[in-house]
Amino acid sequence: MADRIHLKVITPTELVVDEQVDEVVAPGEVGEFGILPGHVPFLTTLHSGELKYKIGNSETKLVVEGGVADVRNDTVSILTDGVKEN
Repeated sequence: MADRIHLKVITPTELVVDEQVDEVVAPGEVGEFGILPGHVPFLTTLHSGELKYKIGNSETKLVVEGGVADVRNDTVSILTDGVKEN
């Protein structure tokens, strides 16, 4: 199991985030879900809302405009139409 997760947040025009992080919390269609290293693979749609990720004690918050999350092999790929800093 890896110590961290590779988080990628991608819009149609840019790669917004490409970081090694400790934890991700995303706005799923049926509620927030969290991802830690070693999470089982899954693919889900996202609701527009707050995406949070932690690196150490620092937390970053972004607002995503829906999309999909692909989780596998300690990598989380968020594909979304748009991102705003929160």
